[in-house]
Amino acid sequence: MESPPDVQEISKLVTLPNNQRIFTTISQPSNIATGTPTTIIIPGVGCSITEWAVVHRLLKSKTPVLLYERPGIGSSDESPEPRTAKTMAHELNTLLSTLSIPPPYTLICHSYGGIIAREFVELRQSSPDGGKDITGIVFVDANQEESIQLWPDSNLDALQKDQDLTAVLELPELNVLSDNEWEEFLNSHKGETYIRTAGREMENYVSSCKALGELKQFERVPALLNEYPISVIRGYPEDDLWKCFRAGVEAGNGTLEQRKAFEEKLGIYPALHERIQRDILKLSGKGRFVDLKGCGHLVPMIRPDAIVEEVEWVLRNL
Repeated sequence: MESPPDVQEISKLVTLPNNQRIFTTISQPSNIATGTPTTIIIPGVGCSITEWAVVHRLLKSKTPVLLYERPGIGSSDESPEPRTAKTMAHELNTLLSTLSIPPPYTLICHSYGGIIAREFVELRQSSPDGGKDITGIVFVDANQEESIQLWPDSNLDALQKDQDLTAVLELPELNVLSDNEWEEFLNSHKGETYIRTAGREMENYVSSCKALGELKQFERVPALLNEYPISVIRGYPEDDLWKCFRAGVEAGNGTLEQRKAFEEKLGIYPALHERIQRDILKLSGKGRFVDLKGCGHLVPMIRPDAIVEEVEWVLRNL
């Protein structure tokens, strides 16, 4: 989609000091006030910015936006560095420095992007501005350190064996991307480099969640983000997981024991996920909780309007 005439948009490969190239898209409205935060989008584990096409389209006339593909995803060069959340937070910091994009920043983070975002906050709080860099966050069904109680799950892996998750989750019907954006999304999840990188990110998922927990951000007084606004969007991944469970059983996947164990987890999932999401509000003295009933985990592609509404709320409450 073309940008509105009052928005400047540039997509390019940016070479970092280590000669690694990162694909970035930067959009800037012409009528934006000086000092308006740049909104940075941080996708989930093994995920591409192609999921965020509609969010970006709706948002770019309202605020400066930075999208970037992490190393090994999309057109970005693969990295030899461990794919931990802490490493990826440092890579984002280096990218911002290379692009000369000054603070303040607001963040939108989905799923595992919530772990990366909070590592980035921790990193930025050691900067001269000491916590004034990040002026708001929208957590989109985001992971936190306790999310590993719910996922990954070997019983789910058994049930999902050889399943086309795009079809199981009804994404072709539920997504609101344009036809071209949908094709770009599908293509972004192909190729040896992508598959290898997604696997490397996943290998470090549990350890990155545990490392974040050791920072005890939920216990900070004052809160980690002081009074900067945060919005927590609670999706319903349990709806997606029921689809995966039923499809897996129908396909004959998983042992009886694996099916029983995962069905029992689905019984406790809603209350635990609700509590995990609400705990994120502890990160600031100013926040609000959005219960997005009827939407699974893939909020950026299914309910981008809800994300944009929360970004606007954050920007109004700076």
